[in-house]
Amino acid sequence: MRQSLSENPVAPTAATAGRRSAGYAVLVAVALSVVLAVAAIVDQASGHTLSDHANAVYASSGKQPSASLLYGLVYAVATVNALLWLFVLRVARSRRRSAAVLAVIVAAVTAGLAVLLLVSSEYDARIFPPLWGVLAILPAVPGILATGLLLRPGFRAGSVARRR
Repeated sequence: MRQSLSENPVAPTAATAGRRSAGYAVLVAVALSVVLAVAAIVDQASGHTLSDHANAVYASSGKQPSASLLYGLVYAVATVNALLWLFVLRVARSRRRSAAVLAVIVAAVTAGLAVLLLVSSEYDARIFPPLWGVLAILPAVPGILATGLLLRPGFRAGSVARRR
């Protein structure tokens, strides 16, 4: 007797599971980029730790730092990170072979922007407290995981044999 295709349950393949896991990892990277922006919004609205730190750094030289410029840099890093990871998500969902290469590039850019926040200094003092660099580098961690998942052999479209 023949069964209808709708009656035959099909288990997800390894490629489908890997693609889904990579998508979740990229979504976590996007969420961590948003966390950086939200932390900056909260700090700018109430805590002022970034502007207080900058005031202390520039006090010895008699300069007045621009708090809006500092927060703007943090917002720019968060926005660039989120947009880049959303682009990786789109490319990964389209099953293109370039998704893994793009994920490596975006992870490097994300880490590079975070390192810039960590090491930027003036008057022999760090401009940003280490917390901001750590928050900025967090999206690279799930991004590297997503890269590993995208590099798995079963991810590429057409590499999985069809069953008949």
